[in-house]
Amino acid sequence: MTRSVKLRLAALLAAVALVSVACGRSADTTSPTPSSDESALPITTKPGTQSVSSITWGVYRETNSLDPIFAFDYPENTVLSTLCETLLRQNPDGSITSGLADLTYPDDTTMVFTLKDGITFWDGNPLTPEDVVYSLERNTNPKLGGFYGATFDRVRSIEVTGSNQVTINLKEPDYWLAGELASTPGWIVEKSYVEEKGADFGTPTGGTMCTGSYKLKSWKPGEGVTVVRNDAYWNPDVKPLVDQIIFKGTPDEAGLTSALLTGDVNGVYAFSISTLDQLKSSDKVKVTEGPGWNTDAFIVSSFDGPLGDARVRQALSMALDRQGIIDTVYKGAALMPKSLSPPGTWGYGRDVFASAYEQLPDMTQDVEKAKQLVKDAGATGETITLGMSSELANIATEASAYKSAAESIGLKAQLKSVSAANYINFFIDAAARKDIDGFFTVNYGDYADPAGLLGTLVLPTGSQNYSGYNNPQVTKLLNEARTTVDENERAQKVADAQAIIMKDMPWIPNAFPDSGLITSSNLTGAVSSFAYMFAPWANDLGGTG
Repeated sequence: MTRSVKLRLAALLAAVALVSVACGRSADTTSPTPSSDESALPITTKPGTQSVSSITWGVYRETNSLDPIFAFDYPENTVLSTLCETLLRQNPDGSITSGLADLTYPDDTTMVFTLKDGITFWDGNPLTPEDVVYSLERNTNPKLGGFYGATFDRVRSIEVTGSNQVTINLKEPDYWLAGELASTPGWIVEKSYVEEKGADFGTPTGGTMCTGSYKLKSWKPGEGVTVVRNDAYWNPDVKPLVDQIIFKGTPDEAGLTSALLTGDVNGVYAFSISTLDQLKSSDKVKVTEGPGWNTDAFIVSSFDGPLGDARVRQALSMALDRQGIIDTVYKGAALMPKSLSPPGTWGYGRDVFASAYEQLPDMTQDVEKAKQLVKDAGATGETITLGMSSELANIATEASAYKSAAESIGLKAQLKSVSAANYINFFIDAAARKDIDGFFTVNYGDYADPAGLLGTLVLPTGSQNYSGYNNPQVTKLLNEARTTVDENERAQKVADAQAIIMKDMPWIPNAFPDSGLITSSNLTGAVSSFAYMFAPWANDLGGTG
C-alpha cells in the first residue's frame, strides 16, 4: 500500500540535500508518546494561549500543487494538512479516530462512512456523500494520473448509500485501507468546485476547496501560499489562535537559520538542519524532537551479486557503524534501529509491537563475526557497488560508512556517484540500477503502521521491491495482517513478518530519524510527531504570552 513512492522519495531526497543534518532533542516532554525504551519524545507541544495575527512557516521549496492526489512531499503535505480533512483522523500518536465521518464495518468487506452533521466547505456549501465519492475516485482515475491508485486495489466500488452515507465495497477484507483513508489519499475536496476549475484546480490560478480549520487566501509563486483561519469552521471545539499562516519556500539553509533567529520565519518542520547548535543556543527559537515515522536505510536493489546471499547482507549490517551515522548525520537526533519500521509507527497494538521489538536483537557492531559470515558465504574478495551522490552530504557520509564496513569484512566496495539531480534515477530507472548493488533512502509509509512501509519493499508486487525479494512466509503474514480485524492479532502478524525480514535483510536500516520542529520561542502548540504530514497540526498553535 503506497503512494507514487518513486516520485515522493526523489522529492524527499531533495529535501535532505537542501537541509542537511538533523535537529537535536528537546527537553519538552509534553504528551509523551508510547515508544521504545530508547525514546520518549513528545507528540505535541504545549497548546498556545495567545492570539497571533500572522506567522511565516518555512518549507524547503515552493509548493507545487494543492490537489491532494498530487501531494507526495513535505511542502504539499504541510500546507494541505491545514486545509483539507479526511474521513478518518490520524492523531499525533498515530492512532486513528473519526474525522469527517464515523466508520462501521457491517461485515469484513463493507466499510460504511456516516458523515457528521453540519460540515461545510469554505464557500458555505455542505459536504455531501457525492463529494466524498468523487474525491476518493479521483485517486483511481487513470486520466488524472494521481499518486495513490494502488491504495484502492481491493476496492470493488465506492457508492452513495444514503443522504449522509458512503459505502466502500471490497473485493476482500482490507484493514489497511482505513489507515490510508486517514492519510493523503483520503483528503476530501468539493466536487462542484473541482469541476468548475477543471485543469486549473490545485494550481495558483484555481486553488483548492476543502473543509479545514484554515482556508486558502492566496497563492503567489515566489511569495508563497497564505492560509487564514476559517471562522465558519464546522467543529466549534476547534478555534485556532493564529489568524494567518504564510508558507514560504526557504531552500537555503543559512538563509533559513538567519530568518528563524530574526523572526522572519516563525516555524519549520525539518528532520535535518546543520545549524542545530546555533539554533539550540539561541533564546529566539525552540527546537523540539518528536517521534519520526521514517527510516534511514540502504536499499539492496540487486540480488545478482554478493548481496544476493542473506549472510553477506547480514554481515554488511553487522559491520556498519550506526552510532557514527547517528552522531555525524543526525547529531544524535535519531534512534538506533532494531527493525525497518520505527516505534513511531505503532499507531495500534502498541504493547504487541513493543514486546516484539524488545525481542529483536540489538544491531551491535561485530566485525569479526561479520567476517566469518562473508567467509561462510564464499564472498571474500568480491565487490559491491554502492549508488550514491557526492553532492548529497548525508548520502555521501553513509556511502563512506558502508564502504568502510564492507572493506573491514573482506569485501571490496566501489562507489558510483551521480549528480544530486540524477539520484532520482536509482528509484525510477532500472537501467540506472543495472550496475549497482544498492543505494540509500529515507523512507516512510502513509500512516502509523509498520506495514505501511514494509508492504512496499517485501511484497512481490511492492513498488520498492527492486531486488525481487520474495519470502512466501512474509507475504503470507502481511496478507493475513491486512485481512485481520483484531488490532493486536494484526500487530502480531506484522511483527512476526518483521522479525523474518530482519533476518533476510532485503533493506538494511541505518537509523530512525526524529521528527524535527523548530519554532520561535514565543510560539507553541504545533504537533511534533510525523503526523503533521497527514492531519491538522496547527489547530492549537498560538502565542505563549
